[in-house]
Amino acid sequence: MARVTMLALLAASLCFAQGQKDLDEANTPHRSAAIWKMSTGELNTVVADPEAGDFEKAKACQRLGVVGDASSVPGVAALLSNRTLSHYARTALETIPGPAADTALREALARLDGDLLVGVVNSIGRRKDPLALDALAKLRRSDDAEIRSAAEAAIGRIRSP
Repeated sequence: MARVTMLALLAASLCFAQGQKDLDEANTPHRSAAIWKMSTGELNTVVADPEAGDFEKAKACQRLGVVGDASSVPGVAALLSNRTLSHYARTALETIPGPAADTALREALARLDGDLLVGVVNSIGRRKDPLALDALAKLRRSDDAEIRSAAEAAIGRIRSP
């Protein structure tokens, strides 16, 4: 009898948790499905909106990684210094075509440090931006071993065929 009661309580708990998740998602102004259907301009607005939450901005960055263009770069680049959203921003910038994304990543080298800087260096390496080689060469002399290692790896990626 106790086993049946425990199973019933567990089932009720799971139903409540799912209901709460549905309620939370229903109260999210830009749910995942809605964000995925937005135009590039609408996504850019979400990324730049100070009222939008991290969830919405993260999902918008993910989508901009697929449909983003040069108009998306300023808003996405502004998130590079955000500890929560930097990874999403870098992922978007890595795939947005054109030189604006390269420029934004290079400019971020001067204003970031620690793991955020390492992430940007890695993104530059993935984009194989030859204009970043001088800045990366300077980072090879950093006191931070992770930054030195990331810079070395990025240079190797850029210089490889």
